[in-house]
Amino acid sequence: MLCHPFGVVVGIIDSGFDFLHPSFKDAEGNLRIKAVFIPSFTRYEGGEVVTTLDGTELAGKAYTKPEEILELGTDEENNSHGSHCAAIAAGSTFDWAGGMAPDADLVLCSYNVLNDEERKKENSDNLGYRIMQSILYIRDYAKRVGKPYVISMSLNSHDGPHDGTSMSASMLEQLARENTNMTIATGNEACEASYVTRTLVGNDTLHTVIEGVPMAYAFTRKAGDMSFQIGIIDGETKKEKWRSQPLSSADGGCSFCFELDDSDDTTTPYEDIRSHLAAVIIGQVIFSISTMEDRRARMSFEGISTAGRNRLVFHITCPENNVVDMWGNGTGFGTMPGTDYYTEGVTSNSAGDFVTGGTIISVGSWVARNEYVNINGKLIEDDNPTGKDVVGSYSSFSSYGTDIAGHNHPYVSAPGTLVISALSHFDPNYSLERYEDEYEDVDVEVVVKDADGFIWGADSGTSMATPTVAGIIALWLEAKPDLTYEQIRETIAATATKDEFTEAAPIRYGHGKIDAYKGLLHVLELSTSIPTLSQHQPKGVNFRMKDGRLFIEGAENGTPIRIYTTDGRLVAFAPLSEGRVSLPVGCPAGVYAVQVGTLGSTLIRTQ
Repeated sequence: MLCHPFGVVVGIIDSGFDFLHPSFKDAEGNLRIKAVFIPSFTRYEGGEVVTTLDGTELAGKAYTKPEEILELGTDEENNSHGSHCAAIAAGSTFDWAGGMAPDADLVLCSYNVLNDEERKKENSDNLGYRIMQSILYIRDYAKRVGKPYVISMSLNSHDGPHDGTSMSASMLEQLARENTNMTIATGNEACEASYVTRTLVGNDTLHTVIEGVPMAYAFTRKAGDMSFQIGIIDGETKKEKWRSQPLSSADGGCSFCFELDDSDDTTTPYEDIRSHLAAVIIGQVIFSISTMEDRRARMSFEGISTAGRNRLVFHITCPENNVVDMWGNGTGFGTMPGTDYYTEGVTSNSAGDFVTGGTIISVGSWVARNEYVNINGKLIEDDNPTGKDVVGSYSSFSSYGTDIAGHNHPYVSAPGTLVISALSHFDPNYSLERYEDEYEDVDVEVVVKDADGFIWGADSGTSMATPTVAGIIALWLEAKPDLTYEQIRETIAATATKDEFTEAAPIRYGHGKIDAYKGLLHVLELSTSIPTLSQHQPKGVNFRMKDGRLFIEGAENGTPIRIYTTDGRLVAFAPLSEGRVSLPVGCPAGVYAVQVGTLGSTLIRTQ
């Protein structure tokens, strides 16, 4: 693919980076990570003040020297997510893997800076604030070095009303409108019935049964109070055996946080709730119900894990006529057989709150691979609640739908199932030694381990699809650095592939499946200047330039070769002879389009 000589910056906001991984070094072993930024919520969390070109002060720690980045090693052990995503977007090319923009400069921002005590106090606004600081840092870095940039965020949150008005969604929307190039994952909640809503008339109540990990966020659509009760259903008798006292957003609301296995932790006046939740939840519970600045009510409930035959039930009431919307994060909302008392959730409107401003390029996932062979030679198949997804179809987990403000998600889709990319060698979850004697029998995600112990492996999610789109955008920016965010959006909409899968379920794909090459031709306006140029690259054909001659491997001798300037002038027309064709003497350096018979076309750059 065409590369711009001035380069591009790819920023990744994530956690679990392996700064030592060879995917982030060039062929000479030089570090391609140009900066690492670890933001903090305030400068008093141990962060330093980083001042941008426009004078904005960011709290956090910036690492810009290769030696200090290498010495840092990782931002977080027990995690490989950031490494996997960064290498998808811009990892160096190897025989077994390579990123979309392998020559890009990398700026990595880690939001994982909280200790256990701070994590209990965390909410989406705090996370959103760290994300904003990271975006501003990446944008400022790109301005300082004079390069175009794109930011990939494989994260989202359901803690928000999903109408673009939350602090995080509105700030991201403002940045997008200021021409900040970014892609954000829709989320992975489509396998669960993760959205439930009810119009409450008078003292009507939303009753719903919690499926999976109890993590849910509820909002009223207009000003008014909310009353919430937790119940427990016996999984065998199917009857509710306990219900808490009402907890209300009126009079300031309430909140609690406790560990259910810590008998020394008193939670008066919530001791009754605590004792009953211990039958359902193991670990930490964080709950709050409150009134937001616009007088709408908000409820959040987060439980670490569940056990036993008992299940939670939520009951939500609004004294005034109102509409309640509730989203689960890894949580579904169900009913009990034989009754319509409980409201069952749906899979639509499962995209996260961050993308609901309307301008963000939200990314969904489709299946380019549904199986792979691991390092043991064992065939590993796609594993999800709905079974093995069909190649070409949308990924079952990929969140989608129309948000409360009326925006459809995703904007575009990209491969996100079983993507092979870098994993962190600091992460014990991927340590081959941990399996010991059972190593050959387990479904190891690792595909390749090099001589130095660095690893590559498979992972799935809209987290993987999002950096794919970001990396493709980086290629377009390499070709045309002055592209605006709106032009990028328009290019995606105009060139995304549509097929029988996208036609069958258009809401799951947005504008379709992103097409890197068609998008590049569109950006360079070659579809207009050379209307006969094929819109796809030839399969199994490789190109290289040497001494003014273009070598084409994989095409038969005699294949007619046409070479054009980007403004549409034909500068060479000859049959392929001995696997090569010569450019005219004195042909100036620049970008040329090459049509290879009926096989397809490509772009080359001459020096």
